Amino acid sequence: MGSIKKEIANLTKTHGSKANARLESEGWYKKSLNAFRNRAVAKRPGMFQPGKIYVFRYDTPVTPDLEWWDRNPIVLALDPYKGNDVGINLNLLPVAVKETLLDDIHTTLMGQIKTQTGRAPKNAAMQGSLRFTYKGAKAYLDKYGFGFAVRQYIPNLKAKQSVVSYEHWAKIALCDFIELEGSSVRRIRYMFRKYYNNKNI
Repeated sequence: MGSIKKEIANLTKTHGSKANARLESEGWYKKSLNAFRNRAVAKRPGMFQPGKIYVFRYDTPVTPDLEWWDRNPIVLALDPYKGNDVGINLNLLPVAVKETLLDDIHTTLMGQIKTQTGRAPKNAAMQGSLRFTYKGAKAYLDKYGFGFAVRQYIPNLKAKQSVVSYEHWAKIALCDFIELEGSSVRRIRYMFRKYYNNKNI
């Protein structure tokens, strides 16, 4: 168990249940976003920086063959593709899978994260990117079936984008901001399980 899972366990214990920890974390995010002196969450428009976690509103995509999308993604950013932002939409993953993913990545990239947090402690806007590309993550994503949650985002359809500091990955992992259009959480999670099972045949 890495530091992300340990912190989630501590937050759950502190607040009495996982549900309470989630509500507290969602309240923390909203408060931090609008706090002048709190830099744990920062409003940050523009293209993703790989390795950072973003929350934003996503307008109706113009792609005609896209049947569903998440209006309020929480995305772990990868490198861009053909001018679009790319990342893992954490909202789409089952809770246990999401926590394992972030825990493993945080542990693997701990050296880089320590460098960034040392330069700009709890300052989401000033912390730099990580060497975390789709190519580098592909083996891991395929092994565990996370590829289903990798999505592209058209930059000019994003709005109200914020970025979360590395020190607060556990709290943002607890947040559930999913707002699906054209489908349901149950259906998407079913599709995820089907994808996962097919990957592991």
